[in-house]
Amino acid sequence: MAITKIAHNPGLTSEQAMEAFKQHFEGKYKVEPWVRSGLAVAAPRRDFVIKKSTFSAVSVKLDQGESDTKFVYTGYVPNAFARVLVGGLIALLLQNSLTGEVREFIESAPEFK
Repeated sequence: MAITKIAHNPGLTSEQAMEAFKQHFEGKYKVEPWVRSGLAVAAPRRDFVIKKSTFSAVSVKLDQGESDTKFVYTGYVPNAFARVLVGGLIALLLQNSLTGEVREFIESAPEFK
């Protein structure tokens, strides 16, 4: 799990953040609302997902605190069958590059400054 703080912006909504991600990653990755599967009972709540493939995605949550705004995000394998098939090591390698792209976007996006 990664956390990236941005300029405190209490007016920023998760929908606005998702739109910024959609515009940035348009044509490269799918950005869509996070939907909890029936098997993910213990999974933390997220706002949206950036999907690179069946094997690689990053879930994102906008966290608004009293005096800070941050994104909490983590890589995962979005397809249950693919999770079983590839196991942890290959998935980790695929997710690290996408997680890095997400971090770089958060740190450089004018919408989050």
